[in-house]
Amino acid sequence: MTRVVLGGYHLATTRIWSTVDIMPDLVFELGTEELPANACESALEQLRAAVEAKLMAARLPAVSVQVFGTPRRMIVLATGVPPRQPDLAKEAKGPSRSAAYDANGNPTGAAIGFAKKQGIAVESLGILISQQGEYVVARVVEQGKPSIEVLGAVLEEAVESLNFPKMMRWGDGAVRFARPVRWILALLDSAVVPVEIAGIKSGRKSRGHRFLSPDEFEVSNTSEFLGKLRAAYVIYDPQERLESIRSQANRLAASLKGSIPWDEDLLNENNWLVEWPTALAGSFDAAYLELPRPVLTTAMKKHQRFFPLEDKQGNLLPKFIAVRSGGDRAIDVVREGNERVLSARFNDARFFYQQDRETPLAIIGEKLGRILFQEKLGTLAEKRWRLELLVRAAVESLGWNADEKEKAARAATLCKADLASHMVAEIPALQGIVGREYALSSGEDPEVADAIAEHYKPKSAGDSIAETRLGKLLALVDRLDTLVGYVGIGILPSGSSDPFGLRRAAHGAIQILADVPEMPPLHELQLHAAQAYREANNLEFNVDDMSKNLGGLFDQRMEAFLQDRGIRYDLIDAALSGGATSLMPVHAVVRRAEALRDLAGDPEFVPLVTVAGRVANILRGTDRGTDHTAVRGSDGYLGSETVVVESALRVLESKSRNVEQSLLDEPSERRLYAEANRRLPEIAGRAAEYDFQGLYRALIPLRPAVDKFFDDVLVMVEDPAVRDNRLALLRFVDALYKALADFTKVVMA
Repeated sequence: MTRVVLGGYHLATTRIWSTVDIMPDLVFELGTEELPANACESALEQLRAAVEAKLMAARLPAVSVQVFGTPRRMIVLATGVPPRQPDLAKEAKGPSRSAAYDANGNPTGAAIGFAKKQGIAVESLGILISQQGEYVVARVVEQGKPSIEVLGAVLEEAVESLNFPKMMRWGDGAVRFARPVRWILALLDSAVVPVEIAGIKSGRKSRGHRFLSPDEFEVSNTSEFLGKLRAAYVIYDPQERLESIRSQANRLAASLKGSIPWDEDLLNENNWLVEWPTALAGSFDAAYLELPRPVLTTAMKKHQRFFPLEDKQGNLLPKFIAVRSGGDRAIDVVREGNERVLSARFNDARFFYQQDRETPLAIIGEKLGRILFQEKLGTLAEKRWRLELLVRAAVESLGWNADEKEKAARAATLCKADLASHMVAEIPALQGIVGREYALSSGEDPEVADAIAEHYKPKSAGDSIAETRLGKLLALVDRLDTLVGYVGIGILPSGSSDPFGLRRAAHGAIQILADVPEMPPLHELQLHAAQAYREANNLEFNVDDMSKNLGGLFDQRMEAFLQDRGIRYDLIDAALSGGATSLMPVHAVVRRAEALRDLAGDPEFVPLVTVAGRVANILRGTDRGTDHTAVRGSDGYLGSETVVVESALRVLESKSRNVEQSLLDEPSERRLYAEANRRLPEIAGRAAEYDFQGLYRALIPLRPAVDKFFDDVLVMVEDPAVRDNRLALLRFVDALYKALADFTKVVMA
């Protein structure tokens, strides 16, 4: 397939292509052993972005870059690739003119050496006149290469840039990738693009479905590739494959007078396990329905990747839907095999469930001392002890009543007990879920049982948090215990490596605190957690180092959390880098960042950013310009609400008192001081209440006085007393603006 494109240009070239050029298409297929289902989507997006960026860097921008994939292949289709690179005019700056030529205008050794290095004659050197002076320059035109000679390196580098959760080596071990590479197809229209990855060289051959069409087939040109792939029983488009699974499964479910309670994660996982999906229905003995529904559905989903069925009333049916990669040949044999495996799972689950229920959950929990939490951090029994201490401290701080405190303490005692059960040992995904069932059967309070199930939420960034107040608190302190312990002994995530899920734990804590204003602040929980390690494990952490490292980790996760909410990176930076009034809890920082996002389109936003930035930039260059009350990270949004309410007005008033009114000579500076003081109470009040929309409106009337000040007043006068006083005035004004954000971080288009 080719494209006819009319003209084009490049900033540093004479032209990209002729007035009418044929634009070829590029097809690249990397064939592998089956890739991990949870890594496929991310890898494809990485590949798309890498190919697009590297084509641009190679001066070969495609009209479009699409990616497709299955568990066995990653495909790139780049349409409209230029047939060759444009020529590139490069300019290299050399020695000064005075050093390059003598008094008679003859080139010196410096000029001759520079010209030789650039590969041109010394007579070809030019002169560049700039504010810094006159310099010789070498202007060289780099001839563009045919695309076929460049694309191989582009594709190799793109593949090498991919990251997977786990990498492996094979063969001579020189290459690390998620799975062994088996074949490479790379075509530019009908020509083979030379590519070599992991010792495999590219060609024009591909492979179809592993069983339905196992033989290799040859591809003559890019236009026939996708059609031949489909003919070989490969649905290469992930979205089409997913909808095929959904449609087939829904039809089967309807024929069985049931419906599927769709789990999108499970659907997506099945999608990345097949190339040619075929749905099939199976059944199991209705006697198993005596088991709790979570036990049955978890066994179906986690172990077998089956979809459960339910009736119109939402009751579980003794049936399931499975997906195979292939057609309907011997489908009954496959069904029988699936049913046998599932029945074996259910038999084990029933045995363990019955065995566990003979013992109260609290007694099961006595075995936690046999299970190691972490080598240096002790057993799960010690973790349980720490959670009890943390929960007691938190509910005391929150002012819960006696009944609530008792339930919280009981939930902390029992929340990890099911980890010592036979059922969780067999099916780890049931932790918390089966704990709730055992708690209820042991006669525990339903609120305690619900908190046991909920305290593992959120399990991932996209998961919801616990619904109950007790569940949220237990989830929060559980994560803080883990984070403080691991960070306290010097274990932190590095690069893409996070084997203990610390980023996930920090993200979960942020997610909970963003939604629950009344929770204790992070810094308070950290200190309580460190104290709990002292009491339960006799471990003494360096609190300063721990807080610093945790602050950096929470900074990263806070930024990621706000990005997930669609907030621009610069507005996030501005929200996290305010002044002393940014001593606020997580939920307030989220509100501030969201307010900046919503306000960015307001007509007054750009003028306010401009004038606030002007104030801050003048202060930046002075000896005392650094505002030491400006905070970020663990010293900022890990703070408490009490600190904010009590300090907002006090901090701003202290800035005002630093200004000596008797030294305000100019009418414009007196006007600015008066206007700033007039606005101060409302600004402080809005900041303390986290009313950032109102705070923004309170700051807008300040701008005319600031503009007039800069028009009429010279700040850096010779008189040191007057100069310092004017700087103090600007620091006062700067603090008012930073009550909302650090506007120097905002990027203006």
